[in-house]
Order: sequence, then C-alpha cells, then structure tokens
Amino acid sequence: MVNGSLRHVLIRKDRVLDRRKRLIILMDAAFGMEDPERPICKVGDFGLSRIKRNTLVSGGVRGTLPWMAPELLNGSSNQVSEKVDVYSFGIVMWEILTGEEPYANMHCGAIIGGIVNNTLRPPIPKRCDSEWKKLMEQCWSPDPADRPSFTEITHRLRDMSTALQKKRPNLASR
Repeated sequence: MVNGSLRHVLIRKDRVLDRRKRLIILMDAAFGMEDPERPICKVGDFGLSRIKRNTLVSGGVRGTLPWMAPELLNGSSNQVSEKVDVYSFGIVMWEILTGEEPYANMHCGAIIGGIVNNTLRPPIPKRCDSEWKKLMEQCWSPDPADRPSFTEITHRLRDMSTALQKKRPNLASR
C-alpha cells in the first residue's frame, strides 16, 4: 500500500489525521467488511475477517490478541460470526482515534484475562465525540448479539460524516 499499514499511518509524526480523514478510513473499512465483493478497502489482518456466517474454528485460536473478541479467547464456543470482526473494528476505531496501540504495555495473560472477563477495554479519551464513543462501545460489547452489523456501522459512520460536514462545510472542499 502506498502509505503502508494503518499502524504506519497512525504513528507518523508529520501527518495528522483530522476527524474527517479518520471517518473516511473507518467508512472504507466498514464498507469493505459489509461487502467483500466491492473493492474499497484492503483489510489485511482483522481478526477472522470476511466471516459472514457462523463458522467452526478449529486448530486453535486465530487472530491478533488486543483485537480479539472475548468469545474467541474464552473457549466457551466453537461458533463465531462476523461479530468477532465487529469487535475488532471497535478496537480499530479506538486506535484511529488515539493513534496508539491498545494495551501496549500489558502482558499477554493480563490482556486475555481482561478481555475474557470483560473488565478490559481501551480507555476512551474525554475529547471523544459522543456518537463515536457510543458506536465504539457497542462494537466491543461483551455480548456479540449487542454488537451492530457492518451495515448498521456504515450507516452510522455516514451519519457522523454528514453531521461533521454540516458543522464545518469548509472541510468538504479540502
């Protein structure tokens, strides 16, 4: 990719992502997850990306620890759905918001225990927009049934983008 990975873009000190650019990145990712046939976004490692139906996970856990949903770590179910990717998306929302890596200074055992016990989620900065915060928290909800679908996520991100453009119409021309 021209600009490298999302992580690479987020750690660059010479480039600041304003709220509009963050929303564009998230909308591209959500559109890509909603419709894998539409070539909008390149999703590389998004937990168990592109799972659109219940799938049996065999041969061990697959994914990247800070972005993994509780149901992938607690061994309570072999059945997973696209909701594991929704959880990962919520963590990515936080990452885009803060520019940081979740749980960077924690040991694996503490991360696993916190995620499984639903006592660990990344700290939300006070400057976080209320709609962004609400969507992010719903995405990383402990109960997969409470997490929105990618279709709902794309609609809500679009609404956030529209609201931002109405607030600051000069951003659309940049």
